[in-house]
Amino acid sequence: MVQAMRVRAPANLIVLCGYVAVSLGYFGRPLLHHPGRILIGTGRDPELFVWAFAWWPHAIGSWTNPFVSHAVYAPAGIDLAWTTSVPGLALAFSPLTILFGPDVSLNVAALLMPALTAWTAYLLCRHLTRSVWASIFGGYLFGFSSYILGHQVGGHLNLTGVFLVPLVALAVIRYLEGELDNRGLAIRLGVLLALQLSISTEVATTLTVFMAFGLVLAYGFLRAERPRLLSSLRPILAGYGLGAIFAAPLVYYTVRGFVPQSFGDPPFFSTDLLNFVIPTQATGVAGEHFAKLTFKFPGNNDERGAYLGLPLLLIVGAYAVRQRRAPKTWFLVVSLLLSALFALGTALRVEGRRIVALPWALSSHVPGLDDALPDRFALFVSLVAAVIAALWIASTKGWIYPRPYLLPLIAVAALVPAVWHPYYYSHPERWAFFTDGSYKCIPPNETLAIFPYGFWGDSMLWQAETGFRFRMAEGYLRYTPPASYLADPTAYKLTYLFANPADRPDPAELLAFAKRMHVDRILSVVSHTYPDGPQMHSFGVLQSTGGMLIAPACGHTSLAGDTRGNG
Repeated sequence: MVQAMRVRAPANLIVLCGYVAVSLGYFGRPLLHHPGRILIGTGRDPELFVWAFAWWPHAIGSWTNPFVSHAVYAPAGIDLAWTTSVPGLALAFSPLTILFGPDVSLNVAALLMPALTAWTAYLLCRHLTRSVWASIFGGYLFGFSSYILGHQVGGHLNLTGVFLVPLVALAVIRYLEGELDNRGLAIRLGVLLALQLSISTEVATTLTVFMAFGLVLAYGFLRAERPRLLSSLRPILAGYGLGAIFAAPLVYYTVRGFVPQSFGDPPFFSTDLLNFVIPTQATGVAGEHFAKLTFKFPGNNDERGAYLGLPLLLIVGAYAVRQRRAPKTWFLVVSLLLSALFALGTALRVEGRRIVALPWALSSHVPGLDDALPDRFALFVSLVAAVIAALWIASTKGWIYPRPYLLPLIAVAALVPAVWHPYYYSHPERWAFFTDGSYKCIPPNETLAIFPYGFWGDSMLWQAETGFRFRMAEGYLRYTPPASYLADPTAYKLTYLFANPADRPDPAELLAFAKRMHVDRILSVVSHTYPDGPQMHSFGVLQSTGGMLIAPACGHTSLAGDTRGNG
């Protein structure tokens, strides 16, 4: 076994480098000249992860509790265990963050996630098939699946960071084959689960659900493995216990700050049945052609990641027919169908039309599962389909070469991302006030209200890039802000009604809000015109510099009564 691992190591390293090269080719070109100016992913979500990459090393370096931040949603703050703050990745990339800044660090992480995910899927497939060629395809089909591409578009690092999932499956398989004993499985699962929890509590939860159903299906179909499956329950439970110990601080704050349904709406974030065969705009081949149809699907384009493509579905069908007498075939096919059923969510929808209710409608009210969005079970659809593809390639003779290559290459081509379109990247606004150091006129640790507000602007990014010089009354760290924050009527307006000018608070209401939230100064981007100059005069002496309006101006007494003057 040791000798075999030594022989495989160089090939495995070459494959990893290949996947990294593919990811760089797909997503790295626009970053070459300005690796931190452009962010991978659209909308505000990438800025959330820039903030998280800056927060964790900053908090630890300043001896601040990193699990609770008062830098946003001040003064109450927020429990970061119930946000997508990816502490595992933020800490792993912290040396890069310290050297080059959180923007560059985030982009490097975003580039590596698909490659690492493809590589760990390759390791799983190689263990199952003993074929490098087949495993390369299997790894690619998972690491660059439409699930990964969709969340790469959204900049959802917590959902592209799933490279540990294939390793969990590999550890369980090795135990069933007798390569690992109880202790080996428990320790490996403990480490992997703790790390996955530190990247995404949601993925850790859905992985647990999928593993539980997988064990039940395996017991039903793999009769020869039943004794070993039963004996695996103890080390698996021990692995979860060890994982809870290894990630004890995170587990503590997760339990303490439990918030039901804080990340999204399960009925909205469900999968349309047609999405399994129809690509979205994230996919290069025919993605634009079906844009009008896919916009009818539930959710948004980032979340419509169930597309497998006809070539991959043909491979799955061919394997199911050819290997129909093998128990593992039934196990894999039913696992694929079950994960697809989970991804469909609360109801069967076709072209956006609701047809009939599905079982997820019951589980969506279970605490914990109501934070897991159904369409994200497409992760497991893609993984099982990739494993089936690798097994088919490894067990099928090609027409010219020993193994088939044409259909696998077409399956890969069907998933090539449409990276020539701009929606894989965002260009945040950066004003001279924050980039040239002018912000230092504000005394450290003052609380600011910055407009455009919260989700609607780039203030999270500016706070991270300035090294948390100031606190903010707003924030954008999860789908639903803390209840204590939303209880304020003005906070609710600024969070959910800001896009409609008619619903925006007037200066008197903003001033009262600032008093309640202990805001020191209000800042507004000049070009966004809310609050505009006359409105900003209501808050004190007005200063205009570096594209920003500041009131009260630097050097003047703050709204909260701070008289420290210039910082």
